[in-house]
Amino acid sequence: GKYKLVTLLERFGEAQLPEILFANLSQERKNKTLKGEFSKLLVSEMAEAIASKEQVILFQNRRGYSPMVQCEDCGWVPKCINCAVSLTYHQYRHAMVCHYCGYKEELPSQCPTCTSKRIQTLGYGTEKLEEELKLQFAETNVMRMDLDTTRSKSGYENIIEGFETGRTDILVGTQMVTKGLDFDRVSLVGVFDADRMMHFPDFRSYERAFQLITQVSGRAGRRNKKGKVVIQTSNPEHPLFKQILKNDVLGFLEEQMRDRQAHFYPPFARLIEITFKHTDKKLVRSMAEEFAAATKQVITNARILGPAEPMISKIRNEFLLSIAIKIARDQGKLGETKSYLHQEAEVLKSKKEYRNVRVIFDIDPA
Repeated sequence: GKYKLVTLLERFGEAQLPEILFANLSQERKNKTLKGEFSKLLVSEMAEAIASKEQVILFQNRRGYSPMVQCEDCGWVPKCINCAVSLTYHQYRHAMVCHYCGYKEELPSQCPTCTSKRIQTLGYGTEKLEEELKLQFAETNVMRMDLDTTRSKSGYENIIEGFETGRTDILVGTQMVTKGLDFDRVSLVGVFDADRMMHFPDFRSYERAFQLITQVSGRAGRRNKKGKVVIQTSNPEHPLFKQILKNDVLGFLEEQMRDRQAHFYPPFARLIEITFKHTDKKLVRSMAEEFAAATKQVITNARILGPAEPMISKIRNEFLLSIAIKIARDQGKLGETKSYLHQEAEVLKSKKEYRNVRVIFDIDPA
């Protein structure tokens, strides 16, 4: 009862919704019609748009050149020395960078484990797409819009101005290209890595994928011209894509509500996430386990999960462990629960060994 549903039943200026096409990557791999990271369908639609003097936006929610580097012979993958993540290769810096703490090191000429020189990059980010575009569409002007190219105010403004004035034919970028941009000549939007967006390990991943794909699709087409959107996926029959295709916001909402009710997730439960951080892994484990055991004794009307390692279990040299607490909305005891959890954290932190462990509370994490 806190929120009301507001529906926009038509686009501004009576613009039509874009036509959505799916490029089946599984089929194209079998047929060997993929050109690098580009499907045959997307390449032909881009060629048609550029020939008509129209503009193209390509969305890939991953910056850098390649998200992972690997030795082809022994499988070695360079990891950040401070965080439990692999390093992302940025070609323009000729360095491998951690997107969590900023640590960087040069791309090695040979594998430090087996001395093989067969070092390959896996996956692709905005930088790699930009490079491929310049090879495949050599006559066009390509610009990239992500955190690396917009660090300065003038960088962002120059990219927007170049696209607005028509100097840029193809704009490739991260989430920045999905929101608030309004250009008259954009007739085609391409979406990369749609499957990765959907299958991110988070209960909101479908919601975020639906939002992002719908938002970026809205960049295509204007009043007198129906735009096109090409979504590259290995599973074009997925129910989420069918809802996007029909612009079925209410159907999507109803399905998500059923799913969340069945698995006791918000809005049917309040979610409290407690994260423990310290440079000593054993200390973090010990405190988190004590905290969970004490909490289970006192809070008997909630589901307490963990402690467990989050997807990224080490950031900036600190080890992380998380506890998730799900409380039914109709319990009405959130205030009491929060008060108890804070008190329990203080009791444990009063012990000498736990004094420097950081405890972070996140209510209904976004």
